[in-house]
Amino acid sequence: MYLIYEKDNLGRSILELVFKNTGSIYSKDGVAYFLAHMLNTKGTLKEKESFYKKLEEKAINLQTSTNKEYSTISLTFLNEKSNFAIKKLLELLSNPNFTQEPFVKSKEEIIAKKKNLQNNNDYIASKNLFKVMFKNTLLEKETIGENIEDISLEDIKNHFKYYAKENVVFINGGKKIEIEPFLEILPNTKPKKEKFYIPKNGKIVEKKEVEQSYIYFGAPFEVDKNEFYLAKIATFILGAGGFGSRMMEEIRVKRGYAYSAYAMNDFKRSYKIIKGHLQTKLENQEDAIKLVKELINEFINKGITKEELQSAKKFLLGSEPLRNETLSQKLLRKFNEYYLNLGEGYFEKELKLIEKVTVDEVNEFIKKHNEIENLSFSIVTK
Repeated sequence: MYLIYEKDNLGRSILELVFKNTGSIYSKDGVAYFLAHMLNTKGTLKEKESFYKKLEEKAINLQTSTNKEYSTISLTFLNEKSNFAIKKLLELLSNPNFTQEPFVKSKEEIIAKKKNLQNNNDYIASKNLFKVMFKNTLLEKETIGENIEDISLEDIKNHFKYYAKENVVFINGGKKIEIEPFLEILPNTKPKKEKFYIPKNGKIVEKKEVEQSYIYFGAPFEVDKNEFYLAKIATFILGAGGFGSRMMEEIRVKRGYAYSAYAMNDFKRSYKIIKGHLQTKLENQEDAIKLVKELINEFINKGITKEELQSAKKFLLGSEPLRNETLSQKLLRKFNEYYLNLGEGYFEKELKLIEKVTVDEVNEFIKKHNEIENLSFSIVTK
């Protein structure tokens, strides 16, 4: 159990319960998502779906979500409604409506949603990138699941046992909430063992009736946490910085291959990669792929310029404080410091590190991380 708190006097509060190691890589295929869906839509055993109507009437928002690593129950409410909001969340955790009829209904709804996702080419290309990079591991499967028909009600009940005391993180902003009532009802289940995956490289092409090619790419980026600030600068210059970044300049501005081209760091507890994407005309597909490879190769061999570093510093030092203004932003920042083992106050320290860093230090870092040349590609094309 861990508690994060941020004071705020705006009259509205947030309480989130994050259950570590309950995401899709810690469950049978699709079960983590299915469980979140039932908590989101099927209510309590006593009130069924009218449970949410009572929350809406008092402007209380309750949302359950899951990703590959953890699941989150998020509650937002006006301070004067805090007792009612907490009472309802405790009811949901104590007596969720895990019975056959709502289970069947959830299954139908998830299958329908999955069918709709097949029309989203960005989603398909992104999903397939993980399929090729993390082949034969639980990370290759999409969070929503691939074999939803195989999920049983018993699977849902079993996975819910891991919404437990030992792996919960309470994130509270605004009015201070007593967490004891939650600790009294959460089970004592021992958390599942943490997982970490090393990406492989390969290529996957999915043929569809499309007007343009969707190109997603990724590579391992084995960055230690004390190098995160260097990775932030390097990837900003390579492709995260929008106009002015290498990828945008070379792919869009100079050659007109794509409207946009991006690269970004994706550092999680279960994997560390750099990934990116672009869309281009069908006839430019191979040239665009070749160009991405060339840009990354040149980036490693030649590094960055003083001008690029100055520009990156100016943007990062100016924009980072703006990402820490709202209550939810402050809480997310504190959670990331805890969850990624960065230490309290890391993001403040990071700004000082960015300010002081030299072009030689960044280039030494880039040269050291030539693993980003081991690119995987996921392409949706005609």
